[in-house]
Amino acid sequence: MIDKNRRKMMGMFGAGAVAVPLTAVVGTLPSRAQDTLPAVDPESAQASALQYVAESPDPATNCANCTLYQGAEGEEMGPCPLFPGSSVHAAGWCSAYVPMG
Repeated sequence: MIDKNRRKMMGMFGAGAVAVPLTAVVGTLPSRAQDTLPAVDPESAQASALQYVAESPDPATNCANCTLYQGAEGEEMGPCPLFPGSSVHAAGWCSAYVPMG
């Protein structure tokens, strides 16, 4: 009886040894969900509250050089945690702007 429990336990350890690296690999795969995020509606309550504009009045301060911007360098749009489920224009600006540095 002890041998059966030990075999079962060793089988669980073996399955765990395979599952952990597998989940790590799956977690590092690129996500395509962000590629299709719609643009922020400047008329939305969140955008209005943060005074979001699609084009910054000052080219030196825009979403592309904001700490919060999560888009890839050179992309026209990208995600921002202040607007979940939407993309902001890299040339945009809002009152939560925090310069990189």
